[in-house]
Amino acid sequence: MTITRKLNRVRNSYYVYLPLEWCERSGLTGTESPEVRITETAGGALEILPPEMEKPATAPIRFAMDESGSSSIQSLLVGAYIVGVNSFEVEFAEPIDMAAREETSQLVRRLPGFEVLEEDEKRLLIGDTSEKQVISPILKRQFSTTKYMLTGLIKAMKTGDLDDAKRIVARDEDVDRHRYFVERLCHLALQDPTYARKIEISSSDALHFSLAAKYIERIADHVCGATAELLKLRSAGPKVLKLAEELSDVYDNSSRVFFGVETQQRNHSFDARVESADALRSLANAEDLAHRLAALESSVENTPSSQKAVFVYHLVRIASYCADIGEVAINRTIGAHL
Repeated sequence: MTITRKLNRVRNSYYVYLPLEWCERSGLTGTESPEVRITETAGGALEILPPEMEKPATAPIRFAMDESGSSSIQSLLVGAYIVGVNSFEVEFAEPIDMAAREETSQLVRRLPGFEVLEEDEKRLLIGDTSEKQVISPILKRQFSTTKYMLTGLIKAMKTGDLDDAKRIVARDEDVDRHRYFVERLCHLALQDPTYARKIEISSSDALHFSLAAKYIERIADHVCGATAELLKLRSAGPKVLKLAEELSDVYDNSSRVFFGVETQQRNHSFDARVESADALRSLANAEDLAHRLAALESSVENTPSSQKAVFVYHLVRIASYCADIGEVAINRTIGAHL
């Protein structure tokens, strides 16, 4: 809908009449003393938002599992969680043994906000018990956990203390949980504009955040892969260590430029030209490091140190995903200027 309205003045204020059709669709005409929320966007426009409306409750989605179904339950539950299902019921053909029940309970613990609400010998009811969540802090937590893992890997390379390196892998589950949570909220935001306003995210950022969550989860996976190879190698050598330290800086820059848009907007100092140039430099640095690491991987692939090539491969992939995050940061920067 695009219309024009005459601006009217009363004393020291101005007002316009809202279209009747829009008011009816937004549920404003059937309430006493209705209110709207007026927000100024980064570009200086005013956005008029109707009151928030709760989504109607829906019946749980039911999964019927046969004797071999326990092996596929993880994919079903994670898929349902990510696309925004509020509750789901799992029914087994045979009574659930203790091992399968514990495995399912551990999986549910990996889905933030969800709990087992009811259970009997053949059935589990799992539902969302969380309240309003904001995506950005959750995604920042995912970034920081992955950085902790990467820092731990580099520290183990420096000191040779491999006992600490073994603890890195345990943090990967947290990164997975946060990725699932971010993707779930992004799907819900794209499906329901009212919910998007509730958690304060635009449709474009829902796409950007979903991509970033996936890339960060991939980085954490490769940190785990590199850690496993380091435990075999015992030492990766000073040249690889120097590149790994550079990789840590590249990761920090990718994180900074990705979240730089909202930081600058919060400080009222957003300059699209400056932010775009910063994001482009971050992308170029990540791509350059990925190429240098790939060259090192090729140089050791067919040598007695070929096992080191697998370790370096994981570093190559981390640098490549940092470049992917840089590309998303560029898109965020451009979008914030529109």
